[in-house]
Amino acid sequence: MTRFHRSIVTACAAGSLLGTITHAQAPNTAVIVEQFYPQTLTDLAVDSGEPDTREQCFSVWDTDGHGAPRTIIAAYTNRTTAAIRVLRAEGDGFIVAAEPQGLALFGFMCDVSLIDLDADGRNEVRVDFSARADTVSWLFTWDGQQLVNLAPTSLTPATGRQASNLVRASLVDVNNDGVKEIHVASEPSPGGTPSDADLIYRLQDGRFVEDMRVVGLWAFTRTTGTPETSLQTVVLPQGATGPYLLRVLNGLPDGQLRATSAEISLNAVEVVTPSDFAGEPALIDRAVTLAGENQLTVRFAGKPSSTITVLITSAGSNIP
Repeated sequence: MTRFHRSIVTACAAGSLLGTITHAQAPNTAVIVEQFYPQTLTDLAVDSGEPDTREQCFSVWDTDGHGAPRTIIAAYTNRTTAAIRVLRAEGDGFIVAAEPQGLALFGFMCDVSLIDLDADGRNEVRVDFSARADTVSWLFTWDGQQLVNLAPTSLTPATGRQASNLVRASLVDVNNDGVKEIHVASEPSPGGTPSDADLIYRLQDGRFVEDMRVVGLWAFTRTTGTPETSLQTVVLPQGATGPYLLRVLNGLPDGQLRATSAEISLNAVEVVTPSDFAGEPALIDRAVTLAGENQLTVRFAGKPSSTITVLITSAGSNIP
């Protein structure tokens, strides 16, 4: 089993000495992570004739009583193939405590972050890998023994591995209740032709599942100065039919950053008025009518730094 001892001299990928880490010193977390770069990624790079270019990223899951990392969630990539490992302190060193298998992990760069997805006070793990112009995301729970995948996946026939469906994904709270959903933007179609509908995934029974297809989702933030007007062209996705619902998510679930005044029009018809924001409601729903191409206009006044998110759902493309 691979180990990193805290009291040995270590070196970075470039070969420069980073110094001796002793029990009296807080270990350099990046150095610990580097020691566990998977040999398989190096071998794959060599076999393909590519340089052994290494990238890594991590988040510290928890620490000991002295603030030193106890559990680290780390991701690695050779700028093509990638891996995810959980590193755990054991004795005087670290071991690889878990490594997800059977997943199609790839990307040029990576990012690991911790976020509470279901408002239960405990963090989940988000890992992003950039691939060309897109970002592929993975979501996991760490149960102390393994990383349990939450992301919806599709089988890749060529490799037999599961690929994440979360491409161009962002977290959003479509009910403003503190529980995160995932918005996956559709891939733009060439020549301005209608694209597929965006997708919203919700957490159900320990996994994110498709919940609804949406015409679009747009976020707005009020800055200082005079009221601002934003224009957004809304092209009806392929297969979408009415009735359509326009939902305004006002501020954050805890009541912070709530807007006090905004005006929203669709094709020059006012559907949400400034008076609708009286009392700073969490949600505002309006039935709307859409054409093939539409103009969404948002005039944002009120408190600086307040935020709203506008979501238009398509009942005709809801997923059962």
